[in-house]
Amino acid sequence: MTSQKMPDYIVKILSDYLENISTNYDIDAEAKNKLGYSIKKIKEDLQNMGDLISQMKVLENQILQMYHYMETALQGISDDRDQPEEMSKKLHDISTLLENMVIYFSHHLLSGEEMETLPLGPRQQSYSDVQMPKIMSDNWLNLQIEENILDSPMMSNFQMSFDILSINLRLCLLTFAVFPEEQLIKKKPLIYWWIGEGFITKSRNKTAEEAGEETFMELIDEGLIQPFHKTQKNPLIYGCTVHPWIHRMLISMARQANFFDLDTTGKVTNGHQNSRRFVLDERSSTNDYQPKGELSAIINMREIYPSFSENFFSKNDQKIKVLQLGRWQSSPRHHIEIEEGKFLDKLKTQKQLKYLSLRGVSRITTLPSSIVGCQNLEILDLRACHNLETLPFDIGSFKKLTHFDVSECYLLENLPNGLEKLSSIEVLKGFVVNHWRKNSCSLASLLSLEKLIKLSINIGIAYQAMPWFRVVPTRHSSFNLRILVIIWQMRSTSEIRLNLFRDISFPNLEKLDLRCFPDTMLPSWISPENMGNLKRLYMRGGMLKTLLPVSENLNPWKVEILRLNYLKNFRFQESFDVQKEFPHLSYLERINCNGQPVENIAWTVVDGWEIARRILSSEGSSRLHYDANIEWRLDDGWEKLKRWIAQA
Repeated sequence: MTSQKMPDYIVKILSDYLENISTNYDIDAEAKNKLGYSIKKIKEDLQNMGDLISQMKVLENQILQMYHYMETALQGISDDRDQPEEMSKKLHDISTLLENMVIYFSHHLLSGEEMETLPLGPRQQSYSDVQMPKIMSDNWLNLQIEENILDSPMMSNFQMSFDILSINLRLCLLTFAVFPEEQLIKKKPLIYWWIGEGFITKSRNKTAEEAGEETFMELIDEGLIQPFHKTQKNPLIYGCTVHPWIHRMLISMARQANFFDLDTTGKVTNGHQNSRRFVLDERSSTNDYQPKGELSAIINMREIYPSFSENFFSKNDQKIKVLQLGRWQSSPRHHIEIEEGKFLDKLKTQKQLKYLSLRGVSRITTLPSSIVGCQNLEILDLRACHNLETLPFDIGSFKKLTHFDVSECYLLENLPNGLEKLSSIEVLKGFVVNHWRKNSCSLASLLSLEKLIKLSINIGIAYQAMPWFRVVPTRHSSFNLRILVIIWQMRSTSEIRLNLFRDISFPNLEKLDLRCFPDTMLPSWISPENMGNLKRLYMRGGMLKTLLPVSENLNPWKVEILRLNYLKNFRFQESFDVQKEFPHLSYLERINCNGQPVENIAWTVVDGWEIARRILSSEGSSRLHYDANIEWRLDDGWEKLKRWIAQA
């Protein structure tokens, strides 16, 4: 039997076995689920083995190709005998390249222990998967090998792989060419960009964002981008990176297609533009910008102080679909500053604008009413605009708006009336429950938003325990939400505060994320009966002490991913049976932060000002310190989890 057919044969044997015992033997659901999970894992590992075989063939071709390039580099060696300095440099570059090739290719073929004993010469060292391609790439540049690669069979093979992709996948893949090499790229800004330009559209059964998520996963499955997981066991994908070789090829293809205006190294070129996309790089200027055709997108990659000439938008009236001026990086250290003034007023002329991002932009205190002139706007991303204080009262005029994000806009005390008129809204992040104001939007009014599937709520410090803020249901009221995030910013507890959604059902809720929860136990509306489809439950920070059920008659949870982080008062009680309460659990994360300063940590008043001062005064701290850390997956086994819980 061939190696190609063997994995399928093994999977068939295991699948037949599972079907046989399910039909002819009385086994409980847990045992069947565990067997099914193990077979699924074996199937995935067999697939990975098949991929490894393919990768080994690719590595073999790459090694042979490197030999060819070295042979080319050494042609005419006899002519260099009278130039020892030049020849010495060339030999040094080749020696370094060979050394790094041994390290890199060995890393893909041998285990870590075997690698350490591999004779690598006097400068033996270890490199990560991320470092190695970059080091080799730099060596190739010294030998002018990069240019040869782009004309080589490797490029032709990549071109063939690229050509068989659907047009949508090709367009989405080309967007990666403009990002800096080896940078972590978050999913959401990417998907918003794709939606804005029309690369991704909604269908009868999927929202545009769901289609974007599917496209993102297709690119991963094709091996064109590399998924990023926060930890080795964490099943969730937070973003991606692009392999340097693929990135160089994408640059070449993006240049040929005039998708971006780039030089051979990927640097943005200014002045006369062939592309329909204007990329803001460091010290970019629009004064000399002279596009040959219509402009569809403006993307800010590295410009800290983006500015536009007086008549820039008038020249590009009713053409721009994407205006992404905010940061695409997750870290707030990437500062961007815009003088709001006339700039935001001029946006009213952009009738075709679909995606506007001012994420993380400073010095914007108000969003003017003129912005509602962008009647085709679908995505408005104002996340982390820390100076933003007011929004237009006619915000309900955005009839096509599907995504509205004002999370981390801490100076917003309320959201204005009119949100209930956003009939197309699917994602609303940063809804504020704080001061009572006559023209403020109430939480109860959101019940009318039938398409709303993601909602995040920020309960402010000044929130008063008034029934007006609680959702007052009609009979059999329910939210169609799939994701609900609630962030508290006060210490005190209150029945009204904790029972915002009392008597409301969440039949479709898949993820519940509670941050800085102010009570020691969960309220009654957070229960398996009320959230029968819940797959992910996150608790981050706050006063929670236990997960013991309020009532002994409650059914078990259907939660598959459980995260219990930064809960300094939380303990697993001796009577708590995690397998009984969460029989469908496949991943559990339990992190206790010992108060050490960390980078990019989310802070609220609940954490206290002393922690905030330590965070602000810290330098270079990039990882959390844990005094307890449980990370478990189902294949670790229930007994191991129970032992960990008992020791925590």
